[in-house]
Amino acid sequence: MNTSNALRRAHGFTILQMVITIVIVGIVSTFALLGINSTRASLRLQNSVRQLAGYLEKARLDAVRRHANSSVVFTSTTTYDVTMDFDGSGTVSTRTLPFEGGVNIVSTPLPSVTFNWRGRTSACTFTFAVQNSGGEQSWVDVSDAGDVTINSNVDVLPTATYATVNSGADVQSSTIVTGSNVHNNTLDCAGTSGGAGPPVSGGGPECTDTANPSSISIRKNGGGSADVTVTATNTGTIVVAAPINLRVTPSTQTVTAGSTDHFSITSQNNTRGTFAVNFGSPCTTLTVLVTVTN
Repeated sequence: MNTSNALRRAHGFTILQMVITIVIVGIVSTFALLGINSTRASLRLQNSVRQLAGYLEKARLDAVRRHANSSVVFTSTTTYDVTMDFDGSGTVSTRTLPFEGGVNIVSTPLPSVTFNWRGRTSACTFTFAVQNSGGEQSWVDVSDAGDVTINSNVDVLPTATYATVNSGADVQSSTIVTGSNVHNNTLDCAGTSGGAGPPVSGGGPECTDTANPSSISIRKNGGGSADVTVTATNTGTIVVAAPINLRVTPSTQTVTAGSTDHFSITSQNNTRGTFAVNFGSPCTTLTVLVTVTN
């Protein structure tokens, strides 16, 4: 009896036990690897957005210091040009800076922010979104006053109490500012937000497909939806392509020549900005610009 038990113990693990152990280790390793990749993608997104926000702030301060324009202009979905005096020598230069791997702009059109001598911009609020390879998104706001925020609402005014000012006793009417230079003090903000633009469309001589309206506005995170009507010239299928933060229903639609079909667009998260939704019809691609607001 003792010899039999000793022999069984000496056999070690069976092949089935070893296979089960290897499978369990493989599953745990796979989930660990997925978690690491997701974390790395998130860090790359955060680093890219923080670097962008930092250069926006530097460009704004440089414009105020030099009393001249500085700018941050995207040349592609993954790179942007910063034009400013980088070393304080008075010489303006342009540097091209990239996002980290897998990070890109998803807003339409590509952002272009210019700060004037007062550190202000030409639009009331620029809002654009950035996305990593895992679909995680972050957005940046640049207000008319040049304030830069990440994942916040810079255009929401706080509640403030205003004091009554006596024009006779509290305001000095004979104030004189010395200096010979004259700056343009006209209104910077024209009342429209940056990021909007004309719709992109295509087609041939016999293609008269239309999407109406060509630009719409909806509230973030399911706060509302908007309808788009597409009229197709030819029989076929309309295929919709949209960024991950927008849901378009239906995503595909079989159409007949001359038919009019309706699509509903809804925001799925808090990401704000202007995004392109493409409707691939049988003879062309129609682009509708969707602005997601508060």
